[in-house]
Amino acid sequence: MNKITILVLLFSFLLANCQKKPILKNDRVQANNTEKVQTINLNQYTNNTNYFIKTFDVNKDGIKDKIVSHNRYLGDELLLFLGDKDSNYNLAIKSTNFSEDGGNQITDIKEKKEGFEIITQFPDRGYLQNTYFVSGINNKLILKKIQSESESWQNGYTEKCSQNINIDLKKSIAELSKVIGNTKKNCTKIYNKQSKIRN
Repeated sequence: MNKITILVLLFSFLLANCQKKPILKNDRVQANNTEKVQTINLNQYTNNTNYFIKTFDVNKDGIKDKIVSHNRYLGDELLLFLGDKDSNYNLAIKSTNFSEDGGNQITDIKEKKEGFEIITQFPDRGYLQNTYFVSGINNKLILKKIQSESESWQNGYTEKCSQNINIDLKKSIAELSKVIGNTKKNCTKIYNKQSKIRN
């Protein structure tokens, strides 16, 4: 055989063996099972100065749970770890604390009768506070309602608004924002004789 024939045969052999093998359905399932999944656990956030942790019974099952949130100016991440009777905490949801880039920032998370509330405030001049009421009943985290309060010291009134939302916090941030933006606010203006500036 001459050199050209050998090179052609070698090239054909390499080309045939280098072609992509089609991925069958069963191969895809197996590939997914071998992928590394990043596990999120509570220890990642304990003693981390970028986050704060609140402990109370979110889903009202008699067992303390942990809510982890970015501190103000550091992001909008919110995670809920449900506790079990063996004092283990399992991630139930990763969502938002409703902090806004250039806008309201988280100030607190408080326990409520049916779950918890997330409080955000505008950090600069003026007064604007939003309170997000989240129900944890039946292990479903539902954003039930948003109440906002703002003050117009120039015009001497305080405006209080309420929105009934009822959306699962497992929805994407884009979906949450869309529902909140499309939900009608019921607002009332309260005129003051002398408006106070609040911090």
